Amino acid sequence: MWSKTIIPVAFYLPETSLAGGASGIFTFKKASAPKKERPSQILFAAIATLKKQVEFICVYEIYKSQRKHRFKGELGYYRYFYNYYGIGSDSRAEDREVYNVNFPRAHFSYARRLYKAFNLGIGYKMDRFDIYERKEGGLLDVTRPIGWEGGFKSNVMALFFVDTRDNINAPNRGVYAELTAEHSLGWFYSDFDYLKMDIDLRYFTDLKNDWVLGHQLWITHTTSGTPFYDLAHISTASRSRGFDDRRFINYSLATLQSELRFPIKGRFRASAFYSYNVMPDKWSNLFANEEFLTYGIGLRYILNAENRTNVRLDIARGDGKINFYLTANEAF
Repeated sequence: MWSKTIIPVAFYLPETSLAGGASGIFTFKKASAPKKERPSQILFAAIATLKKQVEFICVYEIYKSQRKHRFKGELGYYRYFYNYYGIGSDSRAEDREVYNVNFPRAHFSYARRLYKAFNLGIGYKMDRFDIYERKEGGLLDVTRPIGWEGGFKSNVMALFFVDTRDNINAPNRGVYAELTAEHSLGWFYSDFDYLKMDIDLRYFTDLKNDWVLGHQLWITHTTSGTPFYDLAHISTASRSRGFDDRRFINYSLATLQSELRFPIKGRFRASAFYSYNVMPDKWSNLFANEEFLTYGIGLRYILNAENRTNVRLDIARGDGKINFYLTANEAF
């Protein structure tokens, strides 16, 4: 049993000029599966700009045997640009520079259910990062962080997670808790030597009249050998909405965000959200550096009520600026 949704994409940025493409969502499960069985999902996007930048992305999350097995990952090719402001909470907005990159990506993980909602898995992540254009005499040239000329990321990953959510696209209730650890493989092409750990905790409460309250605590720590482009960063369309892309990157970062989701009329829903962010130099002194807050509102249109697939438009403020996000499904 399949359902599909195609969403046209168009935007303009000074770095890209006019850009356009399409994004799609494919949701599927066996016709014989119980109604409450979680469907698998594949999301893709293809975007091209007038400045010859392209993105081809395929993100998938596939379940087998009533969630006994989970396959999750991303395949992509990017010829795009990113912002760089420096590393740490004291980086300055006026130091922003844009660098151009070209890289393929292959991320894959497999997890098996151990008992009820408890799962254990392994994975692999590969990026071949080629920085083919950057500002001469700019921040990257001057500071030369690890990976400033690009490089090959080749990491093995171990993960453990607990998942009691009633849906992966727009949960109404349940808990998701995941711990992942990555280590670079020097013997398998990696140009770097580092360890990265992530903790992702989410909790959803179903309030009265289809109102939902969600919370997420996300913590990342990386060691000193991490390339700058693989450091924890904000903002994204799913975390700390409001900041410019990669406005802050750091070796350690913690984000707490909450979101209230509620119906408007028919297939339309709305949300109100905030995020609180800290970037400590040491975890023993968590609040020594500046703290950052973002907030915003959003509108959703339900494309498939059974799978809770939707189109999401968020407007968020952070760092004195307002940013817009148009994408699929909920942020977390």
